[in-house]
Amino acid sequence: MMVSLMNELSGNAGRFARYCVEQCSIADLVASARGGVNYDTCCQWGITGEQWQDAIFAALEELRHRY
Repeated sequence: MMVSLMNELSGNAGRFARYCVEQCSIADLVASARGGVNYDTCCQWGITGEQWQDAIFAALEELRHRY
């Protein structure tokens, strides 16, 4: 199940989502989502592919509400 809210993510997945919101544009995140799970990033952040997807989509939702 996909997580849509930033506050539903915890641990490294939550930190990764916050990083995405702070450092990425909506276009960057859309491109990432289209490209599929980045397993190198998963290893760097210590998250699973599903957590990566949840974080990307939560960050997109957060940015969408900001603008």
